[in-house]
Amino acid sequence: MIEDLLVAATVVFNWQTLAAISAGTIVGLMIGAIPGLSATMGMALLSPFTFFVGPLVGIPFLIGLFKGGTFGGSISAILIGTPGTAANAATLLDGYEMRKKGKAGVAMMGALNASLVGDVFGTVALIFGAPALALIAIQFGPHEFFALVLFSLTMVCYVSGRSLAKGVMAASLGVFFALIGTDPIGGTPRLSFGLRELQGGLNVIALVTGLFGITEVLIQMESYGRRRKLATSVIAVELAGVGTQLRSISKHLWTIVRSSLVGTFIGALPGIGSETSPWVAYGLAKRASKTPERFGKGTLAGVVAPEAANNAVCAAAMIPMLVFGIPGDIVTAILMSALIAQGLQPGPYLIAEHRDVIFGLFMSVLFATVALYIFGRLTMRWWIRVLTIPRPLLYSVVVAFCVVGTYSVKSSSFDLAVMFVFGVIGYVMRKLDIAIAPLLLSFVLAKILEESLRRGLVQSDGSLLAFFERPITAGILTLTALLLLTFAVLTWRRYRSGRIERSQD
Repeated sequence: MIEDLLVAATVVFNWQTLAAISAGTIVGLMIGAIPGLSATMGMALLSPFTFFVGPLVGIPFLIGLFKGGTFGGSISAILIGTPGTAANAATLLDGYEMRKKGKAGVAMMGALNASLVGDVFGTVALIFGAPALALIAIQFGPHEFFALVLFSLTMVCYVSGRSLAKGVMAASLGVFFALIGTDPIGGTPRLSFGLRELQGGLNVIALVTGLFGITEVLIQMESYGRRRKLATSVIAVELAGVGTQLRSISKHLWTIVRSSLVGTFIGALPGIGSETSPWVAYGLAKRASKTPERFGKGTLAGVVAPEAANNAVCAAAMIPMLVFGIPGDIVTAILMSALIAQGLQPGPYLIAEHRDVIFGLFMSVLFATVALYIFGRLTMRWWIRVLTIPRPLLYSVVVAFCVVGTYSVKSSSFDLAVMFVFGVIGYVMRKLDIAIAPLLLSFVLAKILEESLRRGLVQSDGSLLAFFERPITAGILTLTALLLLTFAVLTWRRYRSGRIERSQD
């Protein structure tokens, strides 16, 4: 494996790949720093443009964007108390309080250093874990893949927000939209309503761009003019020196390491993603602290913990996507679509069949970690100024990228209509407080679920008992059942406690 990595390093160490990683990281930092934009939106807008270059140029650009966008959200969280992305929501609890105390520079550099460590943990797990796991995944048949995808869908529904019912509803919508197109086994059109354009199914890029691009523009249009301005002037920030940084890292080293391990573990679980790990890491850091009362009042531990966790997710979330073809979160679902567009089908045989390309991507992830630290440090003052960009100008550019990116995939005006329709659907879901993530993830996973189920039934002559006779399948299905039972008990307890509180009032 070390030999493969050394060869891959020489392959990707060229100006095209390095320029793509650098550009992606800088764009990601800018997108993440602006409230309302996110790495997810950036990936949706810009992934179509990567289809026209090689896999070791286009995919590294998206990897850099992913990492830059994840960290970039901490900049606005610390400076103006508004997280650039949902993954940085936990960071603002202490980061913004530190800024009020005049310690914004310390908080920002602490977040960057913690992000670097978290990135390294996630990258090491990806490089050494994915090939090892692929050897096991090769033994998987349709029965095992069905059980694994079902487990992933269960997790997606639970971590989708405060309401399990809304999460299930969003996931059900995703499954319905995934059924539109052509039967993967029989080859007959279904749910196409007589439209030739729907026989090939819904374009995932149009769907993603609508849900995350157009939806956000509609939300911003509605709120423009009646919300407070995010930033009216450039905020003066004194960045921490090298000595201060080293003292901060050494003081909170165990917190950073523990949070990185948490982020790596959660990221490697299919369907959970980076929005959960920061809160888990923050809670563990607070519980382990000798001064838990300082959390929420401006302690650096409350900044480095969530930042280490959410950046560890970036690389770790690619493990289930590359090995099983099951995205770890929304961003890796988009990344998976970009890989498929490049002729690289994620799954157990991906590493064996395209070993040179995949190890090249592993090294690109490692180079992107270095690029994030370099450009994060050098350009941090730039993104403070980016916060002052007028919102009408910014979102006009977003709409332009949505239209151009979606149309460039198939040169189809029908895809543009799909994009705007899903923009409206996403807007309605946001207004009703229904999470969008389950819809997208179930849209991607439903196709794998259906094909695995039907192929398994064909192999077993229509018998469902085969799904319980295979040890791995039975184990995963049992775990899924236990999770459903746990979720049901927790939901009932919340409902019961709510009733008791209302009766006491």
